[in-house]
Amino acid sequence: MAKTQIHTLIKQTMDRYQIQGKELASVVGIGQSHISDIRTGRKWASEEVFAAILEGMEQIAPGSKLYFCQMLAGENLTVQPKTIGDKIAELIEIADEDDVEKAMLAIGRKWKQEIQQRQSSKQKTGLSTYHEESIAV
Repeated sequence: MAKTQIHTLIKQTMDRYQIQGKELASVVGIGQSHISDIRTGRKWASEEVFAAILEGMEQIAPGSKLYFCQMLAGENLTVQPKTIGDKIAELIEIADEDDVEKAMLAIGRKWKQEIQQRQSSKQKTGLSTYHEESIAV
């Protein structure tokens, strides 16, 4: 495959997975302008830098490396867009203990907020929690 096609695939992958050049450059350990030059086709990457870019994209956005490789191989991309839950589960797999703790706290806050909103809706419609539970039984 020609180099112009590969840089286009890098760009498409970064766009699809919302990978920022600044973040990728930080993970890969090269300058942001170098990422930009590779992405636009102004410069080419060595084999080592290219491999680091693929690994960096995968670290930032799990699934992006497979997506890139499928496009490179010309495979039919039947991968469905991931749900937020799928993305969260993938991130938890690579998270450290502190990140897991932060995620659990955020999930707890969100769950509490959802319960409060549901209870507020029920009060507005005149349904009580007791009434709903008795119907379910």
